[in-house]
Amino acid sequence: MITKVQKQQIADRLIEESVKLGSWKKVANYVGVNIATVSHNMAKPENWGNVSDAMWAKVAGVLGISLSTQEWQYAETTNVQIMRSVLKNAQENALFMAVSHTAGHGKTAGCNLFRQDDTQGAVFYIECQESWSHKRFVEKLAELCGIRTGKATVADLLEQITNFFHRKTAEARPILIIDEANKLKPSSLRLIIPLYNELQDEIALVIIGAHDLRDHIKRGVRRDVRGYDEMESRLGRSYMPLYGILKSDVVAVCAANGVSDQAKQELIWNEMKPAQQAINGRYVNVATEDYRRLKLLIKSERNRA
Repeated sequence: MITKVQKQQIADRLIEESVKLGSWKKVANYVGVNIATVSHNMAKPENWGNVSDAMWAKVAGVLGISLSTQEWQYAETTNVQIMRSVLKNAQENALFMAVSHTAGHGKTAGCNLFRQDDTQGAVFYIECQESWSHKRFVEKLAELCGIRTGKATVADLLEQITNFFHRKTAEARPILIIDEANKLKPSSLRLIIPLYNELQDEIALVIIGAHDLRDHIKRGVRRDVRGYDEMESRLGRSYMPLYGILKSDVVAVCAANGVSDQAKQELIWNEMKPAQQAINGRYVNVATEDYRRLKLLIKSERNRA
C-alpha cells in the first residue's frame, strides 16, 4: 500500500516537474498518464483517493522515486564528491564531457545526489538501456522534456528537443546527463554531434558509462568509424576517471545504512578485498570489489542484527 508520505513525495515531485517542464501537459506526457490524473488528482491531497496504488507506483517508477520502506542511503564517498564536482563544473560552464570508469563505483550515486541539489529544474537525467533502438533513445529524450512522441520522426523529435533546451536557457543553465551511455548504439552516441552543434555554450551535456565507453569511442576514432572523431572532438577528447573505493568510503556507506559498529565495518572492509593501488603518486589500500558487493554485505549484516 502506498503511504500518505509517499504520495506527498510523488505529488511534490510532480509539481516540481510542472515548473521544470513548463506545463502539466508536458508532465503528463513525461509520466505517461492523462493530464487530469496528474494535475487534479495526484497533485491535490483531497483527490488522492481517486488514484489507484498501481497508478501511484507507475508514476513513482518514472520519476525515480523508491517506494521501499528500507530505502538505500547514499553517502558522500570520494567518487560521489568527484561526480558532483564534475557535474557542477559542466553545468556552470556549459561543457560537453564524458565520464568513463568501472561499473559499481559511484557514478550513478553521484548523479542522484546532484539531481537532489537541483533547485532550478535544470537537471535532466536519463539512464540508458541496451534494448533501446536509436529511435527509442530519441523518444526517451523527448519524453524527458515533456514532448509527446506519437508518430513523430527522429528528425522532428530532435528539433523539438533542441527547441525545448533553447527555451529552457532563458530560465537556467540546463544540464543533460546521459547515464549508462556505454549501452547506446553508435547512431545514438553520434547524437552528441547535432546536440553540440545546436546547443553549444547554452547547455551542458555529460555522458557517463563504464570503462568500455572510453574504449569504444577511442576504437571508433582509430578505425575511422563515421562520426566518432567528430563526437570525441566535441567531448574534448578526454574522459574523467574516478578513484577506487577507499576504506573511508566503506565506513561512510556503512554508517549511512545502519552499520555503525567499527568492528563490523572492519569486517566488511576486509570482505571488500582491499589491495594497494597508486593514486596521485602514493600507494593506498583500495577495495577490489565494487559498491554493489558492499551493498550486499551491509544488507546481510543488517539482517543478522
